[in-house]
Amino acid sequence: MTGLRTMLASGRQMLGTFSIVPSIELIEMIGFAGFDFVIIDMEHGPYSINQVRAGLTAARAHDLMSIVRVPDCAPAMIGAVLDAGANGVLVPQVDSADGARAAVAAARFAPEGERGAHPWVSASGYGKVTDWFAVANRETAVMVMIEGKGGISAISEIIATPGLDAIFLGPVDLSHSLGVPGETGHPLVLEAMQAVAEKAAASGLATAVFAPDPERARSWWPYGIRLVACAVDSQLILGAFAHTAVAARP
Repeated sequence: MTGLRTMLASGRQMLGTFSIVPSIELIEMIGFAGFDFVIIDMEHGPYSINQVRAGLTAARAHDLMSIVRVPDCAPAMIGAVLDAGANGVLVPQVDSADGARAAVAAARFAPEGERGAHPWVSASGYGKVTDWFAVANRETAVMVMIEGKGGISAISEIIATPGLDAIFLGPVDLSHSLGVPGETGHPLVLEAMQAVAEKAAASGLATAVFAPDPERARSWWPYGIRLVACAVDSQLILGAFAHTAVAARP
């Protein structure tokens, strides 16, 4: 399978969703539903590293690209999810070029970074991939989340970070930072996101966004967005249950 880093560089547009419910079955359903990728969320979901490993195995079995949102930029956790087989890592709350450089360093093997090297992990087929370190550096995607005023202000420097593959715009936290908490469709939020997306596109760097619903997801494609993460598994499941509970009553 072509790596996520290569896909991002190629300009391919992909649709995915977030998973905060640790369930192999749900990740299988995301694959059966026709999504291109899943973001396994360790920041806001109760995923343990073992549950992440199971989710990555399920994603791989259903040809889903897998991205893990780690809780923070801790190198040990970034290395752990990549060793477990994630196609990419998503680091939240990055607001400076230093933060972006730290994320890249943690996810890349030397000489491109400082990731701990072990050739017999799950991601390498337990040693089957003989040129594993080069393959991982070539195909593993490193993405950082821009979620506040600091990240918006430093976006030019963040975009210029060597080895960074994409920025991910988070409208929920951004709405709080801009003084309109929870209003992800507020003009202040949308205008800030659009300006950043246009600047990233002009530089050739991929941009990803979160969209709370399909209508908002469709609105982002014209801006050259390459990844749209539409909704969250818990949100979609509750919505389906609630609709059924109302529709089925006498």
